[in-house]
Parts: sequence; C-alpha cells; structure tokens
Amino acid sequence: MKNVLLILLSSILFWSCEETVLLDLKQSSPRLIVEGQVTNQPGFQYVKLTRSVGFYDTGDSPAVTDASVVVTDNVGNEIVFLHNPGNDGDSTGFYLPATQFVGIVGRSYTLQITANGEVYEAKDDLQPVTPIDSLTYRINDDEQQDPKDSGKIYEVLFYAKEPQDRVDYYLLKYYRNDSLTVYFDTDIYYADDEVLGENIDGLPSPVYYAKGDTARVEMYSLTRTGFVFYNDLQSLLNSDGGLFSQPPSNSRTNLSNGALGYFQASALNWKEIIIK
Repeated sequence: MKNVLLILLSSILFWSCEETVLLDLKQSSPRLIVEGQVTNQPGFQYVKLTRSVGFYDTGDSPAVTDASVVVTDNVGNEIVFLHNPGNDGDSTGFYLPATQFVGIVGRSYTLQITANGEVYEAKDDLQPVTPIDSLTYRINDDEQQDPKDSGKIYEVLFYAKEPQDRVDYYLLKYYRNDSLTVYFDTDIYYADDEVLGENIDGLPSPVYYAKGDTARVEMYSLTRTGFVFYNDLQSLLNSDGGLFSQPPSNSRTNLSNGALGYFQASALNWKEIIIK
C-alpha cells in the first residue's frame, strides 16, 4: 500500500505545444501497515506486517519479518505470534499464533507490535455475530441476458434474523470455490443493522456463480471503529479524484504510533451451498 498523497497536476497549452512539468514530491517516511484479526473460529487468527513505499516505487510493499507480535485479552491470556515464511521460504510478513486459540465473544483483544525499535498497539472488542440461517440461489435475469463471465448467472440469497436489542455492524465476504470474490476490485461489503433490518430475507450476493460452483458466505461482526475503518477505506478506493471530490486521506484506525491498517476482533459464521 502506498502512502496516500494529494497531487495537483496542471497543464499549460501554448500554440499547440506541451510543456513537461517535473513534480518535486516529498516522500514521507515508510510506515508500518498492519492487517490482523482474531476470531471465534480456529485457523482464522493472523497478523500481516508490511512497510509502505514511496509514490514512484513499484512492486509489492516489503514484508516485515523480524517484529515481536503479541496478542493479549482482557482476562490476562497472552498469545505470541511468530513469522511464518511461505512454502518456498519467501518472507510473507504473515505472523501466526505459536499456540492455537480462538477468540471469545465479549472479550477485548490488544495487539502489541515491536518493530525496528518502535511500539505499536491496537485494541478491539469481539462482538457477537448474527447466525446465517440458510442460503438459496436463483438465476439473475440481468446476468442471464449479458453475463460478465460465461455461465455465471446465479446469485446466492442469504437469510438471517438480526437482533434489534443492540447496535451491530457486519463485514461480509463471498467465496466462489474457496476463492474470495468481489464484483469490482474496489468493493468492500459491510453494513449496519439499520440497513439490513430485523429480517434479512433473501439478501442477494453481489457476485455470481455457475452450475457446479460452491458458494460460501462469511459474516463477521465489527465494532463501530471497524465499521468506520471500512467505510473510510471504501470511500478512498472509490474516489475518482475529480475537482469536487474530497481530498484522499488514510482510513481512521485503532492502531497507534502512525501505523496504517486495522486490527480486527470478530465473531464469524458462514454457510455454503452448491449450485446444482
């Protein structure tokens, strides 16, 4: 991820001649980028650490492989996360728990990272999530007329009952045959309970499936802070940079010391269905 910069470009046209303007962009210092989560399901706990790069730099953000990463909960449990290189020995920046554990609904989780002599912290509460009652599917008439991908004309509908005695926020992920799938590359699917309503009665998926595909819907609980982070990120990703657009800025986060990204504690449930 690159630092978000606001660049004003001006072009001057004289007698059909074009003058090249060289911009003197002051590069900010690299910042730690954190992507991490704790859930109530085994195998979903991880922290990923990278460094931001300059505006003109190319390639992936460099992985941070020598950090100290610890997650603690509000009852005193401490879990150390260790760097996990890829199968080919590459430095991935992924840290996995040295001892397997699952998060507990109602507890708070604090992430502490020590990297390059700097300490970064974040805290999030693990809220309950609404169970998905069932999934069904149907042909989407618009996709049948002009499908984006041949045969992918089915949308999945999910059903749930959202409790109205508390304020809830959710992140939704859709998988096609174990691959995380979005309709547009910049899409993030999140909502609050006011948008969803009490009865989630056949909410259609934003992505489409073909016969034989396995569709999986995952629903994550979010805190208000998490909801704000994804809302900011969605706005940033979909900003057209036009004259009347808001100046781009980094998403609000729960991370300290200038780090970018988010540390998320979530309850998670899912359902799968095969398109037959």
